[in-house]
Amino acid sequence: MMPRRVVNLALLVVVPSLVATGLLAWIASRPIADALVVLHRIAGVALVLALAWKYGIARRSVRRRTRAGVDLTLAVGALASLALLVVLGLGLAWSIGIVSFDRPLAYSLLNVHVFVGVALVPLMVAHAAGRWESRPALADLGRRRVVVRALAVGVGAVVATAALDRVGLARRATGSRAAAALSANDFPLTIWAFDAVPTIDLATWRLRVDGSVASPGSIDYGELLALPSTERDAVLDCTGGWWTEQRWRGVTLAHLLDRHAVRASAQRIDIVSLTGHAWSFPITEADRLLIATHVGGETIGAGHGYPARLVAPDHRGFQWIKWVSHVRVA
Repeated sequence: MMPRRVVNLALLVVVPSLVATGLLAWIASRPIADALVVLHRIAGVALVLALAWKYGIARRSVRRRTRAGVDLTLAVGALASLALLVVLGLGLAWSIGIVSFDRPLAYSLLNVHVFVGVALVPLMVAHAAGRWESRPALADLGRRRVVVRALAVGVGAVVATAALDRVGLARRATGSRAAAALSANDFPLTIWAFDAVPTIDLATWRLRVDGSVASPGSIDYGELLALPSTERDAVLDCTGGWWTEQRWRGVTLAHLLDRHAVRASAQRIDIVSLTGHAWSFPITEADRLLIATHVGGETIGAGHGYPARLVAPDHRGFQWIKWVSHVRVA
């Protein structure tokens, strides 16, 4: 039997690792993001295997403590266990294709998996703090069988992850599945942070450019369309669990910034939405970033960012800012 303290220590390492690799994979660019997702899946399978030992320990502990009456640590443990089952259940169901994104909903079950996973960390810390044994456990930590079992869990997690990757529906390295589209604007509508689709009057809409530029100013929609355009095939990979590859048309950030004479000291570009959502990119990516007005030959729809949205190849969907109103150079 793996000692209780060793199991708790393992959980305190694995659960934060899962949260860290999952969240960092959102904001990292490929191929780093792909590697983080693989580590995330391996850590998830390792957690499932480690819980085989935790189950026996928890069962005996629950029996003993329920005889003694109400116990706050027991309640916290029960809540953490419920959250853990939700996270693992949704993660496994997503991996093998039992659940998928739901197009009428703004957020899918994959995002529920993320939110509950983040909430699980403080619950795990509180539970472990309440159940941590006071006696030293160095002897336990040094036992050969503990090391052997830990190695077995690691090897088993890698093997099981490779097997799971061959099961279920086809998906990208991020776990996202292809979203079937009847037309260019027909891919799923998801909005970061539950922002509402803004009502935009083209007569007053302007795209501002300022910061470390010699000629700050703004352009209207007609002027934006009149600028030399670029077409680019790029994959929009949403953290809601879907992806779509479309042909986007618009103005590159490099061309837009050349128009306003960027200063040599500039380091980054901040793209800001009318809703306040924003993201920063290195100035070196200016040639790859596109302020798009069309998708698949159609004007971008209101829910997808009309009149202008950012197209950021190799970045996740929440970084593709919709309803762009401000480009700030710093």
